[in-house]
Amino acid sequence: MSPGGLATRGLLALVAAVATVPAPAEAQIRASEPSTLTQTIDGTVFRIDYFRPRTRGRAPLFGVDAVVWEHVWTPGANWATRLSVSKPVRIADREVPSGTWSVWIEMDEAMMPHEIILEPDTLIFHTNPPERADDQLRWPVTMTDDAPFRELLTWDFEDIHSRGGTLALRWGTHRIALDVEVEPSMVVTTTPEQAAMALGTFEARFVGEEGESPPFTVTFSRSDDGILHADFEGVPGRDGGEDEWFNGLDMWMIPTEGEGWFLPGEAYDGVLWETWAGNFFEFDLTAEGPSGSFVLRDEFDEPFMRGTRIR
Repeated sequence: MSPGGLATRGLLALVAAVATVPAPAEAQIRASEPSTLTQTIDGTVFRIDYFRPRTRGRAPLFGVDAVVWEHVWTPGANWATRLSVSKPVRIADREVPSGTWSVWIEMDEAMMPHEIILEPDTLIFHTNPPERADDQLRWPVTMTDDAPFRELLTWDFEDIHSRGGTLALRWGTHRIALDVEVEPSMVVTTTPEQAAMALGTFEARFVGEEGESPPFTVTFSRSDDGILHADFEGVPGRDGGEDEWFNGLDMWMIPTEGEGWFLPGEAYDGVLWETWAGNFFEFDLTAEGPSGSFVLRDEFDEPFMRGTRIR
């Protein structure tokens, strides 16, 4: 056989041998695989990196007769769970500066979660919990045992709104809920001068290519906390009745840089949940004193509601 033929056979043998070598450990399925939760709330970015242990039939998970955990336990597996926030926030009504921490939970004598710990050292193996230190953040934590079952330990964000939400740890039927608050990036209050042009009641109609809707009223009022509200009454529905959602809506009028322009937003239980991005109330500034009319424009700058003052 020629030298070229020998070289070819040698190369093919090497390829076959490599193909039969087991995959490295990094390619294997882990018992507790890594997971990342990222959530942005009004410009503040939360990130949690953790490993997800399974219950694997272990029950109960917590308590004196439960699976044996360390007295200080990371809510995850392998390496310590890490929490990062891009801006200062409040968690469970405690101030938390921007940065990254490892997350730990201290158990009580009954081996139930008792206190959550944020530790500045983030590269810690789960079997080496940190000692108590002055630079840690700590606060009491409670756990419920009536949540729908989850085989995998998971971190989730629930009930997100413009000022925060609920960060929840779930495993088995257990749930630990942490209220989080962010610093609002938007000024939602109006000065008396800003609100003055809008205060009062207007007769309004939806407008469009199909013509105008039957009339309804919009009343603008400013509450003691400086929020300018738009309250709708008699908004017609598609079925000939009234639009219950629109008539029950607590709309906030958020001031913008343009004089006489307000961004509408939806509020529930006194909390702004979302804004109607690209939509604006434009009040007529040609007359002296309160405005005599307004136009609500959509994201294409087309009017879809007009109103005229009636009182």
